[in-house]
Amino acid sequence: MKIYQYANKNHPYLETYDAGAMFIGSYVLKLFLQIAIVLLLALTDVPDSFTATIGGTCLITSLNEIAFFLTPVAYGKIRGKNLLFDMGFESRFSPLAALLCIPLTVAVICLGSPLASGFIKLVELIGYDTSATSVVVDSGSDLAITLVFVALIPAVAEEYLFRGNIARGLSKNGYFFAIFVSSALFAIMHGNPLQLVHQFFLGVVCAVLYFSTRSLWPSIIVHFLNNAIALVLGYFESKGSPIVLSAWEAVLVCVAGLIATVGLLWLIVFVCRRYKKAHPAKETLSEAAETEYARKKYAVPAMQKTFFSLHRTDGEIAADNMRAEEIKTLLDGAQTEAEKLVVTKDIKDREGKARMKDKKALIYSFIVTLAVWIISFISNVVQQ
Repeated sequence: MKIYQYANKNHPYLETYDAGAMFIGSYVLKLFLQIAIVLLLALTDVPDSFTATIGGTCLITSLNEIAFFLTPVAYGKIRGKNLLFDMGFESRFSPLAALLCIPLTVAVICLGSPLASGFIKLVELIGYDTSATSVVVDSGSDLAITLVFVALIPAVAEEYLFRGNIARGLSKNGYFFAIFVSSALFAIMHGNPLQLVHQFFLGVVCAVLYFSTRSLWPSIIVHFLNNAIALVLGYFESKGSPIVLSAWEAVLVCVAGLIATVGLLWLIVFVCRRYKKAHPAKETLSEAAETEYARKKYAVPAMQKTFFSLHRTDGEIAADNMRAEEIKTLLDGAQTEAEKLVVTKDIKDREGKARMKDKKALIYSFIVTLAVWIISFISNVVQQ
């Protein structure tokens, strides 16, 4: 007996193990391409220092983003899912929410940058070399190039992978779980301490935006602006205009950034709820599906329900209704208590196997990334 069988095989309803598989695949492909570049440089007359130039940075970044974008597409082909459909590129959202993304980006930078700087100083005490972990642009032409290859392309490709596929697949276990786990994977994926802390907060904000608007464009806007502002600030610093904050100033900026980030996210959720009421979904959750959803235990039920109502598409609501109705039909069809117990046990066994599959996918995801991250970290410290 098959529970949760969809009539449309191509419907991109993602599970947690789908998210884990896509993350591992994209991460391994990214590492493979990076190793290929290193071997190619070793076999040619191109100096190793090429990777530290603007051209080298743009090349490596482009290869990374190709891995991030193509992996879900390839995975969808293997699994029979069209993962370029209904990911959020075509979804409508409130124009006011898009406008609020501009001050939100500034707030996230104010929140994350001081914390990231503090973390960097901490790892420098261990002996980690952070001098070659950022892109430095010192001309207008370099700035224009990096805005495309280091700011825009990563914003689109990484949001498609991490929010449109990974966070979406993880949302089966609850939206807060999806927000924080996908953000942790997003931060670790960058592979260096300079980006670990700030990218985590950026990932959280982008995931909240995605689940609030059900569109990738607001998170792409914030991601692009975050990268662009970092590049522009780096450009001005190269001209002799560094921004230096005292410890107390950094604390005040961080606190102000936290308050502004939380306030703006709350405002965006409020705006999205108003927009959703004006543009209601065609499908509604059935009574059986409501009961099934209420059975799940989440940390903050009210907020989970808010994200659920904002994020679910008509197709996903229909799939939820189908699953709940199939379970209800199976239980109602049981003639005796013994048959009902057998059906209930079969459903629980299937759900238990799915949960175990999901756990393994997440464990493998963190093991792979943390192993590479730790090896890279130790190698950096030993070389100093």
